[in-house]
Amino acid sequence: MKIDFPYPGYEGIASVEVPDANLMGVYAPRAVGQVGEEEVLASGFSEPYGAPHLRDAVRQTMRVLILVDDATRGTPIARLLKRVIGNLWAAGVSDKQIQLLTAQGTHRRMTEGELRQKLGEFYGRFETHQHDWLDESNLHEFGRTRDGTRVTANRLLAEADFIIGLGSIVPHRVKGFSGGAKIVFPGVSGREMQERNQWEASQRMSEMVMGEAENPMRLRMEEAAQLAGLRYIVNLVSDLEKKIVGCFVGDPVEAHRAGCRLSREINAARLPRRADVVLIDSHPADRDFWQSAKGFYSGTMAVRQGGTLIVVAPNPEGVARNHPNVLEIGYRPHAEIVRMVEAGEVKDIVGAAILADVVQIVDRADCIMVSPGVTREETERLGFRYAATAQDALEMAFERQGKEAKVAVLRHGGHILPLIDEETIEASNE
Repeated sequence: MKIDFPYPGYEGIASVEVPDANLMGVYAPRAVGQVGEEEVLASGFSEPYGAPHLRDAVRQTMRVLILVDDATRGTPIARLLKRVIGNLWAAGVSDKQIQLLTAQGTHRRMTEGELRQKLGEFYGRFETHQHDWLDESNLHEFGRTRDGTRVTANRLLAEADFIIGLGSIVPHRVKGFSGGAKIVFPGVSGREMQERNQWEASQRMSEMVMGEAENPMRLRMEEAAQLAGLRYIVNLVSDLEKKIVGCFVGDPVEAHRAGCRLSREINAARLPRRADVVLIDSHPADRDFWQSAKGFYSGTMAVRQGGTLIVVAPNPEGVARNHPNVLEIGYRPHAEIVRMVEAGEVKDIVGAAILADVVQIVDRADCIMVSPGVTREETERLGFRYAATAQDALEMAFERQGKEAKVAVLRHGGHILPLIDEETIEASNE
């Protein structure tokens, strides 16, 4: 069976022929079919969770701050803004009382072209700021969580009377799911919360966190977001074809949990067992390795111990420009990375946490990366084997696993949530 991964311009490296006798199956999030997207949006805004309608929650005199996700996320922000702004106008809020803040966490700043595309007709209409997690002068301290984590976030949150977060909900390696309070932490937060959550998650395997809404990182994040003043969210769930299938509005926790239930239903892919070889893309997280590592995070949930995991991703911006220590440290045993962090030898703990995530996967499986944006030297420094094309990678996998190896192909690896039937049965019998 011929497999073409969704990378226009990279067809030469992203196309692969998997022998039918070896193919265990092709798995992907669900495509729902015909959807009335405007009806889904209207229903979401008319039926908020745990909160009044937006037009009733905001008062005429309030200064409103709207947090929006960045260019690495596919949320149709302009469509959401149209409804959010309409509700604010209905409450008597004027344009000059509204500000936008992009929530890129540790990602780079958005270009003007990316901002224009993200904001659509609202580009240039409102005062718009971009968050920089390392700019201490733009941070405000909001106190500490119950576990003592210092809560710092963009100062604009302290200056606003009402804060709304816009984003999407998909399975996530560190927070269980994206969306909800994540728009604040790490979206517009300072270093402490970034480091605490990323590092704590890196001590767990993907199976312990991804697709689990109730986890320590999420709960800490929500506590911090409440301290920082997040009052309202508008979160979307989309299907494989990027159609909006759910709109969850209202309380940052209640609305988020409802969205998580649908996101899990849409993005879960059930495999009968773990495969000898997993071939996965990282779409739509494919800008750099920092993003496309999501293919490894998902793929490790589907490959057997000692099997081969192949991730195909273009990574046109390389490895991780905002976190150079990912390459500077490179692959080393998980215990060594932990020792370095605990000894204070690592300045960028967020970067070290990503390495800790990755090395656990490399130690569990034979990992091959197909990425024209990452050199062979960089690939090998990260602990992966290098292949120029997906076809080459599959042949390398057969050499390692044998010609009878069973192959599972996973699509939309940036969102998919692999679930293994036989492991579910074992867990239910415990």
